[in-house]
Amino acid sequence: MTVENKFTIASDAVVCKEAVLEGDITIGSGTVVHPTAVIRATNGPIIIGENNNIEETCVIENLNENGQTLSIGRDNVFEIGSVIHALKIGDNNVFGVRCQVGLNTTVTRGCFIGTNCTAVLREELPENTVIYGKNNNRRVAQDPPQLQTSQLEYLRKALERFHYLIKSS
Repeated sequence: MTVENKFTIASDAVVCKEAVLEGDITIGSGTVVHPTAVIRATNGPIIIGENNNIEETCVIENLNENGQTLSIGRDNVFEIGSVIHALKIGDNNVFGVRCQVGLNTTVTRGCFIGTNCTAVLREELPENTVIYGKNNNRRVAQDPPQLQTSQLEYLRKALERFHYLIKSS
């Protein structure tokens, strides 16, 4: 099955041309998509909210059944090599280096999935869930992760200077 590419990219979003975008994808205001990041709307659209940071070699793919939209909130950080196939993602979450989020998982708000950790069960993570360690231990944080506003501001300027960008078509 061939997926038709349709990109809607906010005018102040920064999407590097070396990123791979496939399918029906909407990228919100202020979001940064690094080179070699992969966003695939394979089984349905992907809508990415404002001020998300999608780093190198991160894979975000909509594999939801029945063409459901994969909705990603605002202020999320997808670190290098993270693999995301979630049902839905809320606001202000951090996905650590090489973590994996499975197809049947909903990530709510303020969650942190640590380096090499997995969340692959059919579940909805409660707000401020922290998954950490080699055994995927869990706890609830008192506070959500800090916003990375200044880092995003810097990245928007730096990536624009040194990379070709994809604009909305």
